[in-house]
Amino acid sequence: MKKPFLFFGIIAVLTPAIASAGGGYLGASYGQVEYNLSSTEIAGLNAIGRSVLDDSDQGFKVFGGYRYNKNIAVEVSYANLGDLEVSDISLGGVRSETSGYSLSAVGLLPVTEQIDLFAKAGAFIWSVDGYSNAARMRGNDGSDMTYGIGTAYTFGLVTLRAEVERFEIGSNNIDMVSAGLSLNF
Repeated sequence: MKKPFLFFGIIAVLTPAIASAGGGYLGASYGQVEYNLSSTEIAGLNAIGRSVLDDSDQGFKVFGGYRYNKNIAVEVSYANLGDLEVSDISLGGVRSETSGYSLSAVGLLPVTEQIDLFAKAGAFIWSVDGYSNAARMRGNDGSDMTYGIGTAYTFGLVTLRAEVERFEIGSNNIDMVSAGLSLNF
């Protein structure tokens, strides 16, 4: 719970410095999340009396960054990647909630004055918290890679963006397709 406050505190402190330099942006995205479980993982869950009920959810991301020039930017974000829901014979419904922070390098390819294509890659520091109908379960955390591609349309101080991102979580992958809005300063 303290991690989001720390993240937003860092953004609040850095915002005046980024704004005075120009090239900064802050925004948010919302979209569809898909948990990619392998057939081996699904078979393993079935073997212990569990089955996947829902492997997709909605997710959101809050991000900020700095564009150094027309081709290079750096971006930080907090992403909530929704829930994976599993049934368990002894516990009933079980869900895991995944969220985390990322720091990514962004490469941009300007197509026109207003349209950019971009690709990004970076580190994702994640946390998975488990919950059952009875109580909160033990969670897990770690760090892995994140990467994605997208397009952005800028008009004035506002940018609309659409992107596809993959977040690696241990041996699993979570994909997020989102649309977002950012303010440039």
